[in-house]
Amino acid sequence: MKKASFSTRAYVTKNGQIMIRVRWNGKKNEVGFSVGYSIDPMKWDSNKQLVKSNTTHRIGGKIVYAREINNTIRIFLGYIEEIFIEYSLHNETPGTADLKELVNEKLGRNKPEVPDNDKKKALKDIFKEFLSERVLEGNWSKAAEYKYRQMWLQLTSCDATIELDALDKNKLIQLTNWYINNDYCNRTIVKQFRILKSFLRWISKNGYIIQPGVLEFKPKLKVIPKVVTFLKYKELMHFFEYEFPKEKEYLSKARDMFCFMAFTSLRYSDLAKLRPSNVIDGYLDFCTEKTDDKLRIALNEHAQKIIDKYAWYKGDTIFPVPSNQKLNDYLKEAAKLAGLDREITQVYFKGNTRHEDTYKFWEQISCHDARRTFVCCSLALGIPPSVVMSCTGHSDYESMKPYIEVADETQKLEMDKWNTHQYKSRIIEELDKMDSEQLKKLFEYVKEIA
Repeated sequence: MKKASFSTRAYVTKNGQIMIRVRWNGKKNEVGFSVGYSIDPMKWDSNKQLVKSNTTHRIGGKIVYAREINNTIRIFLGYIEEIFIEYSLHNETPGTADLKELVNEKLGRNKPEVPDNDKKKALKDIFKEFLSERVLEGNWSKAAEYKYRQMWLQLTSCDATIELDALDKNKLIQLTNWYINNDYCNRTIVKQFRILKSFLRWISKNGYIIQPGVLEFKPKLKVIPKVVTFLKYKELMHFFEYEFPKEKEYLSKARDMFCFMAFTSLRYSDLAKLRPSNVIDGYLDFCTEKTDDKLRIALNEHAQKIIDKYAWYKGDTIFPVPSNQKLNDYLKEAAKLAGLDREITQVYFKGNTRHEDTYKFWEQISCHDARRTFVCCSLALGIPPSVVMSCTGHSDYESMKPYIEVADETQKLEMDKWNTHQYKSRIIEELDKMDSEQLKKLFEYVKEIA
């Protein structure tokens, strides 16, 4: 049996269009496929032939994440390989027209018009179809699937007999009022509408008719961004050095896990799977669980101290990490005992009514606060954003912004640099040493992150 020899290459054109080129039979045959996305060429990784991880892209008026685009590229490549394997079974190779048609057929691009009786398919059946296809296409986690199931539960709670032809602007207004009457805050309502519209866009792409104005609908609700929570530097070091009672050793372990994440930017999923082989010459060298990014993070003395503290542990991983839920529960107890009781006020709206919830930091602390703590403390210590991003895996400033919250203490620390003559003199001296090209790069960098 002769295996068909072919090559594929994903690339970005000058205008940002993502293309896949397929060549076979010694480059005699060539077909190009447009993936259907146009991006900023600066966000393309030519070595991996994929979009740079964690980047965001504004396409057709909506934000599209790198993961979605890269999954689409992989689907294309998988279908191309399938076709060549199928032809190889018969000692044949496809022609250019055959390959084009078969790939488009597998992608559903040349689907026949949906018959009228199929267009009248019940919305609940369309939703089942959506879940079965999108979970595979997007390689969804259980959490991603769960949020769509929640959206569907809410939609059918508003109208148990909802069908596609009845899902118009008036129905969306009715759904908005249902959320308000059921005590949802506006921030959550807006998020749920985004999930609903993602489902409806998929419906539209698959030949079903969406009522006019539905995809453009936005609930007229006042939304205040949620306060980003993190430990200030002094709070972090106090927590790190706090002595817990011997009978509460489990709190000491929970604190150590949190602080290690805060000193390295790790997510819980990466902490739980960190192995001794990932520690190389004072660095953490690993691939992230969530985004498959290859990261190399220098260990500071505090992080190394925690690793040394757990040298006794002989498991497959570096640390004896409890489940995410248990760790979050222990952290609340540990933070309360350590006196992390700074008050945080969250302001939000439910309909037109303004609400304020004030609570102590220990009441809401969770593993993800550690990652935000790393970003904020690193910036407060004067570490450049580019270095911080190299540790977190963010490839552009825009995607890191949600993690950044400059506290009053941090702002004062930074602004005091204007008052310190020694600091000003050093900065002026460094600027004087720069040539015109270096100054140009500096100003471009500042402009980029402004």
